Amino acid sequence: MADSNPIPTPSRRFEVVFRLMNHLATRWATPGSGRVGVCSPLVGVVSGLGAVAFLLLLEAVVHGVLGEWMGLRPPPTGEGTPHPISYPNTWWLVLLIPALGGLISGLMVFTWAPEAEGHGTDALIRAFHRGGGQIRGRVPLIKGLSSIITIGSGGSAGSEGPIAQVGAGFGSFLARLLKLTPDERRLLMLAGAAGGIGAIFRAPLGGALFACEVLYLTAAMESAALLPCLASAIVAYSTFALFITPRPIFIVPNLEFHGLLELPLFALLGLACAGVGWLYVRVFYGMRDHLFRPLPLPRHVKPAIGGLLLGIMALAFPQLMTGGYGWVQWGAIGMPPSLVLPDQPVFDPGMGVMLLLSLALLKTVATGLTISSGGSGGVFGPSIFIGGMLGGALGQLLDAALPTWDLNPAAFALVGMGGFFAGVSKAPLASIVLVCEMSGSYSLLVPLMLVCGLNVGLSRRWTIYEEQVASPVDSPAHQGDFVVDVLERLRVDQVRVRTEGLEIVPEATPFSQVVRRVAGSTETLFPVVDDEGLLTGIFSLRDVRLALLGTGNLGALVVADDIARPPMTVTPEDDLHTALKRMTELNVDELPVVPADGPNRLLGLLGRKDLVRAYTAQIEALRSPTEPAAA
Repeated sequence: MADSNPIPTPSRRFEVVFRLMNHLATRWATPGSGRVGVCSPLVGVVSGLGAVAFLLLLEAVVHGVLGEWMGLRPPPTGEGTPHPISYPNTWWLVLLIPALGGLISGLMVFTWAPEAEGHGTDALIRAFHRGGGQIRGRVPLIKGLSSIITIGSGGSAGSEGPIAQVGAGFGSFLARLLKLTPDERRLLMLAGAAGGIGAIFRAPLGGALFACEVLYLTAAMESAALLPCLASAIVAYSTFALFITPRPIFIVPNLEFHGLLELPLFALLGLACAGVGWLYVRVFYGMRDHLFRPLPLPRHVKPAIGGLLLGIMALAFPQLMTGGYGWVQWGAIGMPPSLVLPDQPVFDPGMGVMLLLSLALLKTVATGLTISSGGSGGVFGPSIFIGGMLGGALGQLLDAALPTWDLNPAAFALVGMGGFFAGVSKAPLASIVLVCEMSGSYSLLVPLMLVCGLNVGLSRRWTIYEEQVASPVDSPAHQGDFVVDVLERLRVDQVRVRTEGLEIVPEATPFSQVVRRVAGSTETLFPVVDDEGLLTGIFSLRDVRLALLGTGNLGALVVADDIARPPMTVTPEDDLHTALKRMTELNVDELPVVPADGPNRLLGLLGRKDLVRAYTAQIEALRSPTEPAAA
């Protein structure tokens, strides 16, 4: 793909650095991944710095706009400090501020970077599969600033999409600057996304797994990106820690999994997550396709409409504004003593089952209004909110129904976070690790595995990331790789070799007879044999046409052996990739097949159509492994 935003040639002072990086990669690293391995830590540094800048700017905007102007001060999260909790004190600001934020964000995005629209992760996935890892240089900046405005003005969105594009954008920029290959550019782009997510969520391993796993609908991962993503996430997290002390976002009590008897209860949570996840995806894309796209208004105005409608909902439920992690901590998990003021309860006494469930369902609508209208922000934060509130509601119900079981609703809230996001994102491993790292606890690893796996299994037909493809086989980024890989698995003796209807021409056949035979034949390739029947050459229709033009009056002296070219053959043990290369080199549709050892006795002709048919059958077998491949 042509680069729509070419990068200028670096100056000499940077050229020395770039040459050194390439030298180190070539000298010390393995071929094909060396330069990516050398560059990944640098991408991690920039991703970590980007996460610091994004978080500090976002906190400043939230504090100034929502806190000082609107009067909304959500409960603190585990990384915050104790402060009074308050609700909006001026109703018209609840309507105005989200609408104004949506308008500013829409103007920025649709004026300078329309691809920054929406939750951002889909743009990353699309750039990997179909864009050659290309992200325009301005996109990360516009995406980051517009997302800060959207979330800071109360929009129901998260940080994973924006910060993923910030890191991925630098990875793509650096790859273009160093003139790396498209495959290397894709890997560096993923490494940047992993670094940004790992830093801002204090989850380096989860960020690395997410970047590798989110590309596909199935359990497939981009395995080649794992090491670069790990390297970038480690460095990004460490860089982030230089400026902001990394603490778990959620503080959880001492939670325990009590064994087999609790598994059915968590399985019930998995079913609930699958049902609400289906609703979430339907509402999210239904609003985009049936509400905002048909709306006869300029695109940059539609996020303002979404913000206004969100403000109407927030008049009754202000908890729906922004990501809402603090409300999950206070209402579903419980506040730790270190974050509780003297006159503040550990739990929000008003957040009972009905309110928690209502917030979970209404958050699906609020997120659709913010992002599906064209606003900028991620879907991870809202997903964590929905899963936490849903799990907290179910936990309270089960605790009331089974008082002797000593259930803790906080455990269901925590498991609900990972289980819900796993289903809508198709990233179960990343969801498990992200929630464990964000809470600083692995005590609920087993129920997390159950709920994440169950929800992914139940929700195969829908996803919040519509740019995902089923598997690497279906990705245009891997199309060439899999053609070669599949053809190398198949041998010539596994494919039909034609032995009937062949036009075998003795090498001493006069040219005039050759012309008559070719004219009356439907064949396109003609093997030439000697007196013992051994293959000595081949000629095609094109060779005959050239001979007709060049022989002139010498036609009577020309025989079949004169117009034949040395045979390029394959043996039954050769793979189909070798056969296809030789067909391409000769510009023919068939190749002679001869024994692997012994004289060149013709066994038959291998046709391009039969080769393609075998390849297609093998691809179908890979997509449906329960069905045997038919050669």
